[in-house]
Amino acid sequence: MPRKSSKELVKVQNCNGRLRLYWLYQGKAYYLYLGLPDGVAARNAATSKAAIIANDLISNNFDTTLNKYKPEEQRTDRLSASELMQKFADTRRSKLDAQTLTKYKIIADHLKEVFNNKPAYEINEVHTEKFKKFLLERQKPITVRDRLSVLKSCWAWAIKHKILPENNPWTETLTGLKVPKKPRPKPFTKEECEVILEGFRKHEYYSHYADYVEFMFLTGCRPGEAIGLQWKHLWDDCSVMWIGETLVRGKRKSTKTDKDRYVKLSKRVQDILLNRRGDNWEPEDLVFTGPKGAPMNDNNFCKRIWKTVLQSVGVTYRKPYTTRSTLISHWLQQGENPVVIAESTGHDVRVLLDSYAGVVIHQPETHDFLS
Repeated sequence: MPRKSSKELVKVQNCNGRLRLYWLYQGKAYYLYLGLPDGVAARNAATSKAAIIANDLISNNFDTTLNKYKPEEQRTDRLSASELMQKFADTRRSKLDAQTLTKYKIIADHLKEVFNNKPAYEINEVHTEKFKKFLLERQKPITVRDRLSVLKSCWAWAIKHKILPENNPWTETLTGLKVPKKPRPKPFTKEECEVILEGFRKHEYYSHYADYVEFMFLTGCRPGEAIGLQWKHLWDDCSVMWIGETLVRGKRKSTKTDKDRYVKLSKRVQDILLNRRGDNWEPEDLVFTGPKGAPMNDNNFCKRIWKTVLQSVGVTYRKPYTTRSTLISHWLQQGENPVVIAESTGHDVRVLLDSYAGVVIHQPETHDFLS
């Protein structure tokens, strides 16, 4: 069978008055937009470029990223590892909170420190292992795993957009990282819950947050879900709430699982909410705020307020997120169906059982275990 000519392998096409090249490689269609208006001189230039690509196809030297065939100013293989990470962060800037963007910048700075200006396409498994060692000398394994996961996602994005060839060097490095398991924080006992609530109600400075803490214990909401709750998310009688958004450090976004849910609330929670709402309220108003009406900051609440109150009442410190595991654990201990609990708390059933079944001995409304 005669070999195809370069004109047959790579075709010059007119697309809306400008030239592009089209060809197939391993069953996949490729396009290279030249940015040249159709004309005799442009056709000659396009034909020359097509011949280069065709020769690479025939000799098995085809560059799937297309960088070899692009003008110098359009090439992406000149990006260093650090610049690639920054470019990845820029594409997600509108969707990420400030804390995550800071984390991405730190990763980019570490790449710069370790690899200087080494092009991203030159990074291989040897380099990724070196970077992992660099991180492990400075951070805990669980943090290193998170950083390597980000880099794996960054390279996967670059491969998808043909910035890098189809080989992700971070995959094996991440797989080989072992994170030591540690016991989960103990759920609060019923007695500890009562002591904590009483501590908030009577605290000279932080009694304002007593309703929020009680709500967290009795609904198992994630902090961002409770902080982002608005009156429009509740039925008129506060018997049911909709959870579909979170508010974290001032940024409203979807829930952790990107799924929404409706939760039927106990009479005790209803009463808390109805007492808070009063007569003068707007649908957009937040249910729980700081003393002056500003949105709560979960980090500030944890470090300044929660920690202070727990110390004052003599309860061993656990993070506020433990209110969630406390509800789930007590609920399981009472024999409730895990599927029902998962629907109410926004968990995957398997994750719920893996995470909490081991801490108990053996929708309806959220379980009012404090009554």
